[in-house]
Amino acid sequence: MSSPLISALRESCGHLEDEGWHQTAQLLTLAAEEIERLTEQVRALESGSLHTPDASNQNVGSVAAVAARRSG
Repeated sequence: MSSPLISALRESCGHLEDEGWHQTAQLLTLAAEEIERLTEQVRALESGSLHTPDASNQNVGSVAAVAARRSG
């Protein structure tokens, strides 16, 4: 199901292209696609069907090494 905003963005593209605003029309198309993608992600998160990875801290090892040097 498409939202009114997505429909309006897509419908505007033809008019913009007719007037020579090709890049603007392309941006509107990309915006509509991004809104759809984000809407799907939100739905998946709300339903619990999308797995989110656990947070990781890549600096844990280097922080521990610095702390060990300071205390030693």
